Amino acid sequence: MKVFVLTSRIPYPLEKGDKLRLFHQVKHLGARHDVVLCCLSTAAPSPEQRAALAPHVQEFHVVRLRWWTRLWRMAWAWFDDRPLQVIWFTERRALRRVQDLVRDAQPDAIHCHLVRCAEYVKERHDLPKSLDFMDAFSAGMHRRSHQLNRVWEWPLRWVTWLEGNRLAAYESRVFDYFDRHTIISKNDRLLIPHRNRDQISIVPNGVDLDAFRPEPRGTSDTPTLLFTGNMAYPPNVDAAVHLAKDILPLVRTPKVRLVLAGAEPKPAVAALASSRVVVTGWVDDMAEEYRRADLFVAPLRMGTGLQNKVLEAMASHLPCVLSPHAFSPLGLPRENHAVVCERPEEYAAAIDRLLADSDARSQLARHASQAVHATFAWAVHNGTLEEILTSMR
Repeated sequence: MKVFVLTSRIPYPLEKGDKLRLFHQVKHLGARHDVVLCCLSTAAPSPEQRAALAPHVQEFHVVRLRWWTRLWRMAWAWFDDRPLQVIWFTERRALRRVQDLVRDAQPDAIHCHLVRCAEYVKERHDLPKSLDFMDAFSAGMHRRSHQLNRVWEWPLRWVTWLEGNRLAAYESRVFDYFDRHTIISKNDRLLIPHRNRDQISIVPNGVDLDAFRPEPRGTSDTPTLLFTGNMAYPPNVDAAVHLAKDILPLVRTPKVRLVLAGAEPKPAVAALASSRVVVTGWVDDMAEEYRRADLFVAPLRMGTGLQNKVLEAMASHLPCVLSPHAFSPLGLPRENHAVVCERPEEYAAAIDRLLADSDARSQLARHASQAVHATFAWAVHNGTLEEILTSMR
């Protein structure tokens, strides 16, 4: 079959979770079907992006969005009831271009990646359509707003709260325009505000089991804690600051250092660099960072969805200390898979305990790695997406 895939970003390089998810989905579908990939972008694709995607798609189109029209739309966004991110990505000129591409491609089905792209295809009633919510974005926005408690953050808190409300209404409204729907976890499905949310199919993220594989670990006089992710993403920024400022000072194990590895570190993250904290910026081989570390610590307090970073750490045989927010979407029993903490004192105690007990670290890592290898292979979950798309024909 021929599938027209529409997304709000070029899914390469893989520095963001939504890019990682779609890249592996397109890779799987492209090996079995004809994929027409259409990406919204303000920039033309680089040769590296074209080279990475070309083997997996029959056609690759980038529909350019203009900055000045974006700013004009945002100036009038307060008089619109759609989410700000939908307004940000929806341009009339681009909409006409996408419609032309759909007409020329004559696909059997359309797969829309994220609600922010829904305006481009929701009125195409002549073709079966699927929508990947990925996460419950409205819930994620509300969680962010709850973390903005300082006086100077109140304007941003109000905007974030408003965006959460708009997203909730839009997620419910746009649901009925699509024939099938997917989301990353059961937890996120419960947060979609639609009466038929139980009809949303669960398509979790996976992990590249070849890249993130268990390897022997050496010994070091400097125990290393690791947290990874795009360091411009607000939930990751919050977790990095929380880990460095609230948790690390309570850790009693001598010589412990913290590595914050990920692209685009915001100033709040870059400012954490010290003799005990390493801020790497972009990393060419993230798997190597997992292999160098002794513990993976993810004190995420907001955001939604299944965390790719947790899957990668577990697949790499790296023991994990996680927040309930990071662990719950995995759907695994807490016992023998991760240490789950909430307060800084709990994190510090768990870190000290595991760093002092290599057998406990090894047992925790082994059970988690086995669970990830058995449950979170990309091929399994992308096969589910393939079945959903082929069932719409």
